[in-house]
Amino acid sequence: MRPVLQIKFLFLIFTIANGQNKIHKSSLKSIEYSVTTEINYAGNMNMAQTLDVYIPKNRKHNKLPVIVNIHGESILWGNGDKMWGGDTPFLSYLQSGSFACIKINYRLSSESKWPAQLFDCKAAIRWIKGNAERFGFDKNKIAVQGVLAGGHLALMLGLTRNQNKLEGDVGNYLSEDSKISCVVSGFSPSNLEELGGEEVESLLGGEIDSFTKKANEASPINWISKENELPIYLYQGNAEKKVPMDQTDLFYNLTKETKFKNIYYQKIINGSKRNLQRDSKINKLINSRIEDFYKKYLLRKDLDIEVSDLSVKSALIGGERR
Repeated sequence: MRPVLQIKFLFLIFTIANGQNKIHKSSLKSIEYSVTTEINYAGNMNMAQTLDVYIPKNRKHNKLPVIVNIHGESILWGNGDKMWGGDTPFLSYLQSGSFACIKINYRLSSESKWPAQLFDCKAAIRWIKGNAERFGFDKNKIAVQGVLAGGHLALMLGLTRNQNKLEGDVGNYLSEDSKISCVVSGFSPSNLEELGGEEVESLLGGEIDSFTKKANEASPINWISKENELPIYLYQGNAEKKVPMDQTDLFYNLTKETKFKNIYYQKIINGSKRNLQRDSKINKLINSRIEDFYKKYLLRKDLDIEVSDLSVKSALIGGERR
């Protein structure tokens, strides 16, 4: 067990402890929540297969719906950690007392090749269901969100929930399923063969031409069917260089052709992951709409999910679009 660290992040003061439960207080409307960190969902000692659990102190129900965040950073499937970004994205959910939140790690492409990343995410979902009574989770109401690689894995989790061959055998809760309720995905790859590049090849284990079958298996567009339908909220911008907007356009158009009923697509002019972070007003607006999405599909609130034309600032970063 590592020492307890005291970390100050903007207005939030919180404690990180390995496998320990602590109560944290924020000066933002007295948000209080407990965090249990570095739980290994695979039944081993690999830090790449760990998760953190956030529970609001003012929980509204004995069983809380769960929002799971999968990280995605500058190198697709190749870097990042669940701790990057801190707790800020979860604060409004924790403040409401209506949701439990979980952040997960997964094996990066430098350690393991596809489909290890999906197997890890599914093992994490099975762990959540296997520990529902311990933490007070509603195992039948689980949402998964992510951006870039995290958004890709969120889509794959949702769309392959009926595919036994993509379950894997990671972890100790193999009797549980990995089905989830809904997905939020931003700036995410949907067609890996078309996207190509070194990062895709690193994920697959070699050049695309030699791994076409694997690339197709890892592409969310190839799992769109009425059998796999679930509510999905997409957001993407035309300034994102890592994953071009046509990846999300293609995915959305195919879901509409397949007659998905609950699919939402927020397009952002000048939008990229970085630009969205720099425009607090638009970022807050999109987060509010995502929260409405969760209220609708996890809390069964009768809400309309708004999607409208949005434009962010800071279209140029260092002279380039990002």
